[in-house]
Amino acid sequence: MLVAYQVTPLTCYPTQLNMNAFDNDDKLDFGQLPPAVDHLLQQGVAAHFTHPDLAENAFLTALALAPDALPAHRCLVKHYNRCRQFDKALGAAQGWVVAAANQAGLPDNWLLWQSAPGSALAALKGLAFILLRNGQPGEAEAAISRVLAMDPEDGVGGSVIAALIEDTLLAI
Repeated sequence: MLVAYQVTPLTCYPTQLNMNAFDNDDKLDFGQLPPAVDHLLQQGVAAHFTHPDLAENAFLTALALAPDALPAHRCLVKHYNRCRQFDKALGAAQGWVVAAANQAGLPDNWLLWQSAPGSALAALKGLAFILLRNGQPGEAEAAISRVLAMDPEDGVGGSVIAALIEDTLLAI
């Protein structure tokens, strides 16, 4: 599945951005990314709470520059979730899973995965969480069940999402 995002040029920059949880360089460590992409992600994270439109635009621009940058996908999913834009979060999470699958040489359809690296499992866990938030607990349960089956040591923390799904299903 190919996910297209509309990008609006960055035209305004807040003068004061609150950045926390950073290393000694006042930056989050997103791993090895092109400098422009890393800068956009730093900018988006810093702007998230005070300037959500700027944050969204920074994440979308980062993805336009580097569609395979998994941290950019994760940032966009988390941003939409925190903004309670669950339909957008769902599309972004699906794009994250596809990008992670492509990097790992896996099929786009996660139901066909027999094993997966942590980056793909993290993306699928994110999708499960967004499916739950989007009112689709059955689909969320199917996704997190795949994560747990491929990650019996719970390295990516799928059990946390599984517990949320279980609580939700019991409440229905």
